[in-house]
Parts: sequence; C-alpha cells; structure tokens
Amino acid sequence: MGLIFDEPLNPQCLSIDLKMIAKSHSLRCDAKQAQDRFLKFDAFINSIESFEVGDVLPNPIIKGIQPSYIEEINVSGVPVVNTLAIQNMQINVSDCRFITEEDFDSIDEERKCRQNDILLTVDGGTSIGKAVLFSLEGDFTIDSHVSILRPVGIKPVVLVYLLASPMGQIQFKRAESGASGQTAVTEEDIRRFRFPLVNLNALEKEVNKMDKMKKQVEFQKSKLDSDLATAWLNFNDKLAGK
Repeated sequence: MGLIFDEPLNPQCLSIDLKMIAKSHSLRCDAKQAQDRFLKFDAFINSIESFEVGDVLPNPIIKGIQPSYIEEINVSGVPVVNTLAIQNMQINVSDCRFITEEDFDSIDEERKCRQNDILLTVDGGTSIGKAVLFSLEGDFTIDSHVSILRPVGIKPVVLVYLLASPMGQIQFKRAESGASGQTAVTEEDIRRFRFPLVNLNALEKEVNKMDKMKKQVEFQKSKLDSDLATAWLNFNDKLAGK
C-alpha cells in the first residue's frame, strides 16, 4: 500500500492510499502503485483531455494459443510470432518457430495475422509491452504470449507508436502483475491505458517523422556494427601476422 514496513503506520497515509486504490479499476494495493513516477503520470494525464485505448478497440483483443511446434529440422511450415521475434518494433522471422500447414488451417481465423494488425507482447516479465505493426506477406500466427489488436478510428501504426512511447511503457510497467518473471497485463488493463487526446492528423505526421528517424538510426547502427566487425577482423589478422 505504498508504506515502508519498518516505519510506524500512519493512519492519514493509509487513508490517502486507500482513496487512491479505490480509483483504480483493479483495486490493486501493491506498493508500486504509489511510486512517484506513476503518480506524476496520473497528475499529468488527469490534467488534460485524454482517451482510453478501449475507445478505439470495439472488438475483443485476440490472444494467441500455445501451438504444437514442428521439432524436425529443415521442415517447412507456418511461422509463429513470439516475444523473442518482436524486437525494436520489427518482426524477426528468423526467431519465429513453425507449425504445420494443417495446424495453421485449424486455428481460428481471428488468430491469423492480417496486414496492419498490431501484435503486442502481453506476458513474460521484461518482454511485456513490445508492439509491432504486422506488414509481412504470407501466413503467420501468434503464440500464447502475444495478442492481436485491431483498432478502429485510429491508424494502427499510430497506436503502435503510442504503446511503444515512454507514456505507453510506463503504463505497462504499472499494469503488469503476477509472480516474478511470469508477470502479465490483462485486456482490461490495456483498454484503460490513457493517452492525450490530440489532433490525429498532426499525430500521424509526428509518427511519420519518428518512423523515418527510427529507420535512419537503425541504418547507422547496422553500419557501425559492420564497421566494428571489420575492425575486429583486421585486428585478428594483425595478431595472426598477416
């Protein structure tokens, strides 16, 4: 409840904390709910016009199921997007595991990835809160640690950037609950994430700017990694007397 156990119980502090807990839809009373960073976010978001993620999600969030993976090597199949495969707002197909075509055909259509779906990691400790816009060709599905969001009234890429932003990430940190290393966020939590209500056209322009900047930074990182690898090879050649 936000109290330090080795200090005397302060009834006034207890009253304040209980009021705060009562305002939470989850009625959670874990200590982190009273952390300064979360209270500052509350003060900010309560001071402006805002909207909830649930306002743009008229349909239920689709959670994946745990698939039966192909264990044989060099056997083709359908990729399953997992938490490892979602990195830096991209999908690394090389980190996907695979299921048979027959298993894919038996999956509900809602769990089959579509263009412009938002894939979001919803459990697994530090893996929580990674969002990506699905734009790959071919058949894909998701595992039980990933969910699909299909927003209406806002471009999916905009919601991806909102969820990935510091303002989105602090809400994931606040909402996650469960045993250490096995924490998760619920659909009810995600639907109540709040963001400033701003002009969507202006927001889309900012997202486009961020997307371009992100791609430039990734290109520069790739070049630096390549340059470093070359430098190590040269260093190794010198050691070998070449």
